[in-house]
Amino acid sequence: MSTGHDDLAAWNRQRTVTLALELADSGRYENFADIAYALQFEHGMASAQALIDHPEMRRQLNGRCADAREARFPEAPERSQAPELPESRPAQSATPSFLRRAASALRRAGASTAEPVAPGDLNSAAS
Repeated sequence: MSTGHDDLAAWNRQRTVTLALELADSGRYENFADIAYALQFEHGMASAQALIDHPEMRRQLNGRCADAREARFPEAPERSQAPELPESRPAQSATPSFLRRAASALRRAGASTAEPVAPGDLNSAAS
């Protein structure tokens, strides 16, 4: 004769296994360990790892995780190498960076970037 406790334990195990399989099929998890962690800490199932920690279940969850990730993120074809830059064009971008433009503007304005400014000179330099 079964007791209510046995029924509850069976229901809890079935619920845990079903949720573990759903998580594996989602493609968001790498392997069994990630699913056990999610069940325990994200879904509040403290005994989840003990309920699904069997070699066959581990293999099944790991396989489902791999299949789901592959379906979700199919392998991209290998990228071709970047085209070579023509020799006449410099390796840097044709548009100067903000810092280069600012330094150039300071040089044109007559400010020297080589001389450090003393803290007391900041007020006189601003006016």
